[in-house]
This record gives sequence, C-alpha cells and structure tokens, in this order.
Amino acid sequence: MNILVVGAGISGCAAARLLADQGHAVEVLDSRPHSGGNCHDERQGEVTVHCYGPHLFHTNDKEVWDFLSRFTGWTDYRHKVVADTSLGRISIPYSLKTEAQLGRKLSDGEIRELIFVDYSEKQWGVPWDDLPAAIKCRVPFRRDNGDDHYFTDAYQGQPAAGYAAMFNRMLEGIPLQVGVDKEAWRSRRQDFDRVIYTGKIDEYFGYACGRLPYRSLRFEHRRSAEGLPHAVINQCNRLPYTREYDHAWFNLESPAETLITREYPEAHHGSNEPYYPMPFGEGRELYRKYRDLAAGESDTIFLGRLATYSYLDMWMAVAQAMVKVRLLVKPDDPTDSIPTVAETITSP
Repeated sequence: MNILVVGAGISGCAAARLLADQGHAVEVLDSRPHSGGNCHDERQGEVTVHCYGPHLFHTNDKEVWDFLSRFTGWTDYRHKVVADTSLGRISIPYSLKTEAQLGRKLSDGEIRELIFVDYSEKQWGVPWDDLPAAIKCRVPFRRDNGDDHYFTDAYQGQPAAGYAAMFNRMLEGIPLQVGVDKEAWRSRRQDFDRVIYTGKIDEYFGYACGRLPYRSLRFEHRRSAEGLPHAVINQCNRLPYTREYDHAWFNLESPAETLITREYPEAHHGSNEPYYPMPFGEGRELYRKYRDLAAGESDTIFLGRLATYSYLDMWMAVAQAMVKVRLLVKPDDPTDSIPTVAETITSP
C-alpha cells in the first residue's frame, strides 16, 4: 500500500516506521519545521532543551521499549519531583518520605487539598470537582513506602542523544516533508491508499461540529549559571504557573549555563499549540460527534492524542500505533496478537 502519514510526532513516526518495515510505501508530512512533534528537543549552548515542555519516557510495556531501543540508547534518568505547598517544599507523590518531611501523617482530604486541587485547577482551568477520575488519578494519591521517584515503571530513561536524534533515526529511508501547509495533505490524498492522520480531529472535519476544547501552555524561559536544586518544582498553590524546571537535569548534563522554564497553562486558541485534550464535560459530548464522523472515513486511520482526543502518555502513543498498524496490515489477526496493554486505546 501507499500510505500518507499526516504529522511527524511520536504517533506518526512510530506508525511510519512500522509500516515501512512491513514493506509499504510511506510518506510523512508535518507543518512544523521538524519531526518529533511536542517531543522535539534541541541543543542550545551546552544544554538539551525540551522545546515543548519536558518529556520523560517510562513504560511497563517491553514491546514498546524494545521498539524504541532500536533507534536510541538510553540515559538512566529517574524522575523526581518536589512541590511548593502551603506546608513548605515536599516530595511528591505523597509517601512515607513526605510524611517524614512534614513530621506527621496527612489524611486523604489534607493530601488532596495540599497537592492536587490548586495545581489541577490551574492546569485544566476548571474546578476540581468537575475533573473526571481519569485525570484526578493520573499520579498516585498515597504510597505506603518511602520511594520518592515519580514513576515506578520497569523501563525508564531518556534518549541518550535526545528525542530529535531518535526520531530522525526512526524515519531513516522514509520521505519526510516538514514546514508544509497544514492543509497540503488534502490535495494529495487521492495518490495514496490510506491516510494516517494525527492532527486535531475537529480540524480534519473543518470544525463542522464546532471546536473541541484543548489546554495549551505558555513558556517563560530564563538563562542561569545556577541550576535548580531539583529537576521539577511543582507549584501546588495559587501562583499563576504550575511548575518550574531545569532542562539540564533531563539528560544529566552539567552546563556552565542552563535554561530554566516556567509553564503557564492557558486555553487553546488559533495561535498556540493544543497540548491536552479535554475529553470531559462539553468536550466529551462534542468528541462523540466527531468520532461518529471518523467511523465513516474508511480510508483514514485516526491516530494519537489529538486525533483520538485522548490523554496519551508517550508509551501509549507508540502502543496505539502498534495496534492500529497491526489491524491495518492484518485485520483478521486474533486479538491475542495485539499488545493487551494497548487494547483500550484503539478508538476511534
């Protein structure tokens, strides 16, 4: 088959590589001037900068880890986070170490108010009570040990030469055009048997049912000869930004001058990037309309966070690509040939 992949983020790159490995003719287009989507990084001076916010790879899915390991070695980075709260700076997620820092054990209600409510309301722009459980439960609420690592997955690390290098290797031998017009793919789709679309699903349909809500981010950067004492400092308080981070930590670098960034969440509009789908409330009902439209597009496969309007971690985006490519190439395969971890992230 001839297949056009629209979008060179992690979902599009993974799908393109998997299809090319099966012998299909694949071409990739992206409106940005680089591959990798929001995972893109670049060297600025002596530090590797995550241009769209920190991306920290972790998974329990060995198939996903082994696939990415074809294109990169790994720096053994293990993520830790602290939070500035009304009770001072503490380790999160809440653990026995946090209790030792505070000098007492907090109730569930106290943990919720101290760590989650203010941060989440800033991040999503809606009251805590209006957030779905899937978002409220993305990080552990309470740990019964002293482990202060943010992730506990079996496989963790950062691409040793950076994400950009990993994606460049993933796309070796596959035609890639970057910096193209967002709508350029439409005039070429008749030249291909299938289109894999990874952009916003509402944009695909020309916003026929209205615009889906997304959250975006604004970044405030500063150069500093003195790095932060922690990789990431969350602001679980009423300050207008959600977190501050030092890029040098993520690849275990020791530059003479680092870059420190603050993140300010904001609503998505025409001139900023759509980072986080909001698949709850009005967003959930509107997405159902687009999902029904997508079901009628037999020659298009919708893939990734924006096209499936799902809050996917990086490993989930790769797993989803594996599932959908496998179903495209061998649609009659039994379900036991599909990674079970990814079975819940295949729609639409």
